[in-house]
Amino acid sequence: MAKRTYRQFRDVEEEYFRNHSEEIDAYLDEIFDEYAQDHNSAALLASLRVIA
Repeated sequence: MAKRTYRQFRDVEEEYFRNHSEEIDAYLDEIFDEYAQDHNSAALLASLRVIA
């Protein structure tokens, strides 16, 4: 039986933004809006890492 390899969600996100760079500004607006509401710096940094 062949072994399946799965990709991590972060890898899928990174590839998506590489192929759809025009959506990065909207993504940045969204993550900073969420941070303004919940002040979750770990989530903010994780999201910034995806597009960095």
